[in-house]
Amino acid sequence: MPGSMPHQIVSPRAFFDIDVGRREGDILGHFHGRAIYEQIRDRAGVRFAFFGLAPVLPDGRVDTAAIGPDQGLVDGTLLYVRQGRSRTA
Repeated sequence: MPGSMPHQIVSPRAFFDIDVGRREGDILGHFHGRAIYEQIRDRAGVRFAFFGLAPVLPDGRVDTAAIGPDQGLVDGTLLYVRQGRSRTA
């Protein structure tokens, strides 16, 4: 159709990915060769604490409908929950 913009397909999981600025605290363990940190901060300074592994559907995709409003994903499978507000500059 003339004048229309091309469509871009975006994975729903991408809306839950946390843009990690720094990893903090102890390493709780490893999952698929990656360290699980006790806490992380996103690039805005918001702190998140490790909550568990992301819920997965039978076909192996992350169940984004089961992720809560204050939760996000790190490395695609690690679920973290928000801890407080962002830091002020």
